[in-house]
Amino acid sequence: MNYRLFCKLLCAFFVGVFYTAAAYATSDFLEESFRIAFARNQQIRVAEDQINLSRIRVTNAMRQFFPQVVLQTQQSQGRTAITTDINTGHFVREEYRAESLGIRAIQPVFDGFRTSGMLQHERLMLEAARINLTRQREELRTSIKLAYYEYLTLKVEYRALGQAFLEVERLWLRSQNELRARAISELDLFEAENFRDKVQDMLTAARINLNFAMRRLAEIVGVTSLEDIGATVSDELPDDIPEIAFSLQDCINFALTNNLELITARIMIEMSHARRVMGRSRVLPSFHVEAFYGRSGEAFVTEPLRLTSTWALAGRLSWGFWGNSLAAGLSTDRTQPSTIIDASRRVENTTIDVSVSILDDLNHFIDARETDVNIRQTQADLQDLVRRTRLTVERAYNEYRNSLNNARTLRNEIRLRERRLALLRMRNELFEVPTLALMEESWRFAEAITNYSRATFLNHSSVTELESLTLMPLR
Repeated sequence: MNYRLFCKLLCAFFVGVFYTAAAYATSDFLEESFRIAFARNQQIRVAEDQINLSRIRVTNAMRQFFPQVVLQTQQSQGRTAITTDINTGHFVREEYRAESLGIRAIQPVFDGFRTSGMLQHERLMLEAARINLTRQREELRTSIKLAYYEYLTLKVEYRALGQAFLEVERLWLRSQNELRARAISELDLFEAENFRDKVQDMLTAARINLNFAMRRLAEIVGVTSLEDIGATVSDELPDDIPEIAFSLQDCINFALTNNLELITARIMIEMSHARRVMGRSRVLPSFHVEAFYGRSGEAFVTEPLRLTSTWALAGRLSWGFWGNSLAAGLSTDRTQPSTIIDASRRVENTTIDVSVSILDDLNHFIDARETDVNIRQTQADLQDLVRRTRLTVERAYNEYRNSLNNARTLRNEIRLRERRLALLRMRNELFEVPTLALMEESWRFAEAITNYSRATFLNHSSVTELESLTLMPLR
């Protein structure tokens, strides 16, 4: 094969293996990797379970606004003593039975906004769980893309070194012939052999790195080997790297709006405020109503048991103030008269009870103080995260710009090295340039391809990081 044609084909192959994030994003290999990884990743499964759990907690919080209904029944049987003579104290024992059944309902009327604060807190927990699922998926997607780009970079490097080693090996064999023809010295042959060994060592290291990159990519996707993914990497990619259509300030604005960590931090602040509402509800009066309606009755076993209507209504008030707590209740119950055993049995009753507990709720001050500290802490964390996000976006954007310029320069260097290598080969055939110089130039040509692949890897990795920070397709 013509050497100039060979160099052009080699250059075109290695320059064209990488490029454009859009081409990568639509790669069948990447899409299939995403599908497999999302289906097998346990962190994503746990995040989905957390969403389902949060939905249940929201439903339970909404349930607190509605009355608690209890269906109850009670049966008892025993003996009672009935006095037959007051003067002598004689009495007889009679067996009796009693039965009660009905429905009881407890309805909170006002609880100092504790229930609404709890509902808001659980809704925020659900939103945080959804954000966490999105974050897990995006982190996995980013890890796969970075591992994929690294795999392609090392594959390009390994192939470039492989081609360079074949050329260096051929030239080393030629140096042996030159030594036998006394065209070079033994020292020149030793230098050529040493150079060949260095390139061989680099090729071995590149193969080891490539194998590790393949195993790492397979491990992240969750397969045994890359063949299990069921898709191949297309080599028909553009030979240029497109620029991002957004400025640095645009990327910063996107990140401050869409970044998942910032969204989570803002949710944490709202959750702290919801906990403050729940804590302050303890110093506001709480009132609930409890009602019962049913039928009950009791009679001697020798008599038929007749049930009669009975109902009860009670209101309870609780109020915490300055570490103390007040509890008050008003209840009334009534039973329609029926056959009864004891004449002292009440058929209508109203009860008022009030109690004050002294310094029984000092934890309120601790909880209130802790809530205030948590709010300030989450606000400080958000401010710090905003600063770090700005710097991270700017760093990634600068890496993108620098790597873009570097890749374009190195692409021109590849063309230059290709032309220089062809020229040196012609001069070497005419014995105007020593073979060792041609070996070194062959290595520099491969090195230029390797440097170009690394620059493009840095470009794509920085763009991937920017897309992860902004949640925007940047190119």
